[in-house]
Amino acid sequence: MNKPLKTVVAFALAFTAAGLFATSGNAKADIIDVPGATKSIPQVNAGNVLTNYDSSDLKDINNTSPVGNMDRKYNQGTIDPNVDNPGDTFATTSATTTTANSFKTQWFLPDGFNVTDYQHGNFQSVALDDSGNVYFVESNGSDTNLGVIIKFDTNKLKQLGLENDPMALWKAFNYFNPYTEDGIAHNNQYDDLYESMKDSFKDVKSLSSQLATVKSDMNDLRNAKRTAQSKLKKASSTTKKHLTAVLKSNATQSAADQKKAAALEKKAASAQSQIDKLKSKNPDLFKNIEVAETAQLSPQVDIGHGQTLTFNPQNKHLYLVEDNTLTDLRNRDENNNVLEIDPNTMDPIRQYNFKMFQGTKGNLQLHTLAFDKNGNAYWGRKNGMGYMIFYGRLDENGVKFAAAPEKLKTRGGSPNQGVAFNNVNNRIYVVSDDVLTSIPIDKLVAGTATPDDVNYSVFQSKREWECLAFDSQGYGHLLALWPAELMKTTAPLN
Repeated sequence: MNKPLKTVVAFALAFTAAGLFATSGNAKADIIDVPGATKSIPQVNAGNVLTNYDSSDLKDINNTSPVGNMDRKYNQGTIDPNVDNPGDTFATTSATTTTANSFKTQWFLPDGFNVTDYQHGNFQSVALDDSGNVYFVESNGSDTNLGVIIKFDTNKLKQLGLENDPMALWKAFNYFNPYTEDGIAHNNQYDDLYESMKDSFKDVKSLSSQLATVKSDMNDLRNAKRTAQSKLKKASSTTKKHLTAVLKSNATQSAADQKKAAALEKKAASAQSQIDKLKSKNPDLFKNIEVAETAQLSPQVDIGHGQTLTFNPQNKHLYLVEDNTLTDLRNRDENNNVLEIDPNTMDPIRQYNFKMFQGTKGNLQLHTLAFDKNGNAYWGRKNGMGYMIFYGRLDENGVKFAAAPEKLKTRGGSPNQGVAFNNVNNRIYVVSDDVLTSIPIDKLVAGTATPDDVNYSVFQSKREWECLAFDSQGYGHLLALWPAELMKTTAPLN
């Protein structure tokens, strides 16, 4: 039987959590609620949304790119649970044409967020919103095309002092992993403690509610007192007599309320002390609960390749490309599918279905996506050893795309790991293993970009780079494998 972990609010003395914990070997996702299947949502069938173009009409930006990791051979590491791992740092090389920078581990990601027993740390995307939340796409397993989106409130993680604790998320979710013997044991420990603490939880919650009411009454009395004292100075003798009586009654009631508040605080402190005694018996359990409580899950959805989760700053929604093929679409009857998600509820709210015809046969498949602050949408694809960008819109008001009139002649990496938009410098970034290539979007769309406008940041991590996202200060946040980790630049990217 799963038991909800109650929220205790009195005086910020107790931990907060809102998940469900397993108590037997019949394990399921536990620390945070896992919603059911995706509900039926509105479908936007947009037809062909691409302005046709002739590849020969596109102008080459005759750039010469430095080379990142072209061979798709990666160094894979593991995390030792017995060591407090400080994380990795990958610095730019001398081939970088911009200011020197580094990616440094912010958090290692766990083996999974305990959604299914297929989990193996296969995270495919990272996205940031403008309210202090970070989102990851976790695949439920190879070839399933299913996964979930995990939202973390980084403001809460900062309050817990974990902003720069690389092992915090890894420890919390592995601690309660219901697919391991240790995880089941930890969930059972919680179950036992919950039974011992639930009466104290109820007492603290009830006393907190009563105390809040009394303090509200006390505040009303203080306001009434100030009003009466102000009127007393200018009042007639008859009115003064009435106001004096009001103030006397006010003082009597205030004294009674203060006494009542003190009694409630004493009772709440006593109940809280019982909680604290039990918490002290297993501090690791409660610390990990606090960390896990900062997360929220979406329903299981079709994530496709899973590598294209992005945030639209204009309408404040998330978008996930459901690209179930790694090539273009097989024929002109098939659609690109993009899921729009409300980040507050984590529920899908709309699905876009559209085609992108190029020439007489092609039906292009979307594999990348990014938005600028005005809601303009961008995606990119390989073009031989170069790269081309498309621009347009993808929102509730319509879907349309056109090819930028210029394309990069060379790119520095083999895989097309994504595109990202930096709203601080208005540049779009092409992400490949160990190399970031950026170009000012205004010049690219206008067809006036030159090789001197192209910036390169080159690294030697020999890791697989899955996704890049930017915060409001222009810092880059990189999702890298293996092990899965979120890395952040030590300075804004330019």
